[in-house]
Amino acid sequence: MYYHCPDCGTKFKYALDLMVEFGDDYGKCPKCGAMGTYEYDGPRRKDDQDYEEVE
Repeated sequence: MYYHCPDCGTKFKYALDLMVEFGDDYGKCPKCGAMGTYEYDGPRRKDDQDYEEVE
């Protein structure tokens, strides 16, 4: 799932299988902790390398 942060502008992505591991923190920005704005879910995008992968 692809997100961008409305506070600091970071682009990031979460794998769906991490939803259980992160719980309520799933979708939060890895840099500032703000809840990200959902953009897209599906196959890898052409600009995939622009998104930081959260692990």
